[in-house]
Amino acid sequence: MIDRNLSPVNNKTQEPFNINEWRKTFIINLLRVSCVLGIIFIIGSSFNDRAFYISLYIGLLAITFIPTPYIVRAFASIVIILAPGINSALSWGPWGDASLFFLIGILLGALLFDNFVDVSVFVLAVIFMSVIAVFEISGTYQLSDAAPKTTLTAWLASIGDFFVLGILMIVALGQLKNVFTQAIQQIQEVLTSLTASAAEKIKLEEKLLERTEALENRMNQLRNSTNTARAIAEIQNIVELLESTAQLISERFGYYHTALFILDEQKKTAFLQASSSARGKELIGQAFGVEVDRKNPLATAVEQNRAIITLDVDQKNFVSDENFPLTRSRMILPLAVRGNVVGLLDLHSDQPRAFGAEDAEILQTLADLTAISFDNVRLINETRNLVSQLEANTSIQTQRTWRKLTTRQMPAFQYTPAGVRPIFTRDKRSDDGEGLHIPLTLYGQKIGNIKLKRKNNQADWSEREKALIEKIADQVSLALENSRLVEEAQKSAARDQMIANISTRIRETLDIESVARTAAVELQRVFDLKEAEIVIGSTQETDTLN
Repeated sequence: MIDRNLSPVNNKTQEPFNINEWRKTFIINLLRVSCVLGIIFIIGSSFNDRAFYISLYIGLLAITFIPTPYIVRAFASIVIILAPGINSALSWGPWGDASLFFLIGILLGALLFDNFVDVSVFVLAVIFMSVIAVFEISGTYQLSDAAPKTTLTAWLASIGDFFVLGILMIVALGQLKNVFTQAIQQIQEVLTSLTASAAEKIKLEEKLLERTEALENRMNQLRNSTNTARAIAEIQNIVELLESTAQLISERFGYYHTALFILDEQKKTAFLQASSSARGKELIGQAFGVEVDRKNPLATAVEQNRAIITLDVDQKNFVSDENFPLTRSRMILPLAVRGNVVGLLDLHSDQPRAFGAEDAEILQTLADLTAISFDNVRLINETRNLVSQLEANTSIQTQRTWRKLTTRQMPAFQYTPAGVRPIFTRDKRSDDGEGLHIPLTLYGQKIGNIKLKRKNNQADWSEREKALIEKIADQVSLALENSRLVEEAQKSAARDQMIANISTRIRETLDIESVARTAAVELQRVFDLKEAEIVIGSTQETDTLN
């Protein structure tokens, strides 16, 4: 807060704030501090990476103490901070701290440049992590041996978290820079006018106080928006995602009622899915029409795909809701994914004029991130369902295949002191319950059984031995499946070869009688038939000719 009892303004002319000079001073101080902290970083690094960080530290010393143009020094600083992130991503994949260094690079890009350097760093980081993920998952590239095993879900979670945090940081920094620039300009204008009269000084204090309060409110909103987005980005359950979003927005922004609607495919009905208030929770599951109507703010938000604000001070456009009589300000935000509105975020406040254009801008960003998280969770769930269906189909097909195979033949072998012998008939004594029985399972289906008996009828088996035998049983099951597949492939190849041989012999002549005679002979020989007959023409035509 600004003190209103400021001392009289000094008669000395105050130099205007120069952002470029500030940046030059800022980067020098930042580099000097980094030189001191870099020594600690090198000492704490691993032996394998020490040469890499020493080279970076030499570059840091060079741009710090050698006279260098600002733009070179700024870009070199960003490259030096991104290099450890690149090294971490190449070595540890989604388990390292690459995202932290990339976020710091985005922050430096926003602070040191006016153009879209922070956006460029963000885009390059996302592309780099995506490429590493594709190469690592496909087996083209291998992470460090010490890195934990990665999965597609781990990569998606890591890249998704960085994507959300990066966008939030870029949006927050961009808005902060705009507000900061505007505030500085206004402060300079007011400071210039203060030299004219004491009355202008009072106005300046009031404007500064007002602007500072607005800036504080804006920063609080940005902070709450960032924290809320970070919290919901980690949720992978749709119901929990919607409920948490409604509750967090209501608590952190101070709205007494927050509701989330999901639209049907025709965008004619909105279904209430989550609410933060007790009355709203009673209405969950109910459908609300969104037909085009000038007095229906839900329909207007869907139709125009923009935030709709209604205030009770505007009686002409304000529509009261009997379910929420305390509402004095209301804002409805569309939840859009790639331009397609999938839901609505309904915010109610009991304060007058609680919503403005700036609030709509910040909360619309949060609504967009909520929509993206909702769509991502939906896609993840659909993918999991598809994988489950594929696994179930594979399990059923495996059961049918092996049931058909074991119906024709039931191969079994037994090891005895006399050696290994095949079992042609099932001995009922094998099911007497003695010994250790381990099932042979494949894709969740039992295809056989292993029975083991110790010498001297010892019945005790340790858990370690059982676990080892189960692993062996798994390998046996895979080997049996591979053998079956090879056998089927061989049979298919033999059939194809037989067909090719018959076709070759039949095509050796163009005479119709010779072709028919050759085909009959080959069919009798291949299938060892008693008789093979080939008739040219249909039976009906032959009877007519007779």
